[in-house]
Amino acid sequence: MRPLAGLSDAWSWSPVPGLDFAAALSEDGRRLFQVNARDTYDERLVVALLRAARENSARLLADGVLLGTVPGFRYPGRGFEVIAAARPGVHRYHEVRQPELQRVTWAVFPGYACEFAAPDRYHSLGDARESFRRFLSPADLSRQQPAPFLRVWYDNTVTKGGTDAPEGILVARTTLYREIRLLEGAPGSFVRFENFRGQVWQVAWDEQHAWTLGSGAVPVPSRCLGLAELLSFAEESLHA
Repeated sequence: MRPLAGLSDAWSWSPVPGLDFAAALSEDGRRLFQVNARDTYDERLVVALLRAARENSARLLADGVLLGTVPGFRYPGRGFEVIAAARPGVHRYHEVRQPELQRVTWAVFPGYACEFAAPDRYHSLGDARESFRRFLSPADLSRQQPAPFLRVWYDNTVTKGGTDAPEGILVARTTLYREIRLLEGAPGSFVRFENFRGQVWQVAWDEQHAWTLGSGAVPVPSRCLGLAELLSFAEESLHA
C-alpha cells in the first residue's frame, strides 16, 4: 500500500497484476471510499473520483441511500456523467475477510445517469445489490456503453413466461426486446417496463394483430406501432 499522489488521506494497492484498489477517507474521516479497477486502472481518474466522493460525502453517505449518485462528473476522454457510491451490503468488498472494514466502506465508481433510479425505486437491499453486481460493472473504469436501469413485468400466454414478483425484475435491454418480440401472436399478453426516471410503459399484442403502446400500468390511450418503431422507442426511453 502506498499514499495516493495528489490526494491526502488516500492510498492505493495492487494484490495481483491487473487488479488495483484505491481508497480515501470521507470528509469527516469516519468512512472510507474505495475504487476497484480490473485491467483499467487510471490513477488520475481514480484521484478525481475519490476527490469528488469526498467533496460530496454528505450526499453519498446519507442514511437509507443504497446507490447514491452525484451528477456532473466529467473526465477527459470518457463519457461518464455521474459519480456513484454503493453502501455496505450493496457491495461486498470486505464482507468475508474484514467485516469491520466492510461496515465503513462505500464502493465508488463512475457511471451514466440512465443507470441509476431514484433512491425510492430500489425496493430492497437485494434489489440494489442485483443492479450493482449484474449491470453496473464498477471495476471497469473504461466502459463506454451504459447499462440503463430497467425494471420489467411481463406475462405471455403462449410461452407461459412471466414475472411473479409484484415489484418486477431488473433486466438487461436484450431481455426487454426479446419479450416484446415474443408478444406477436399472443393476445392477452403484455410487457410493462420502467426506466430510471420512474416512467412506465406497457406493450401488448391486440386483436388487430399489432403491437400497442401505452403509458402507465393501464395503457390508455394506446397507439399501434410497428416492431421497429416500438423497439426504437423503447431504446430511446431508457436513455432519455
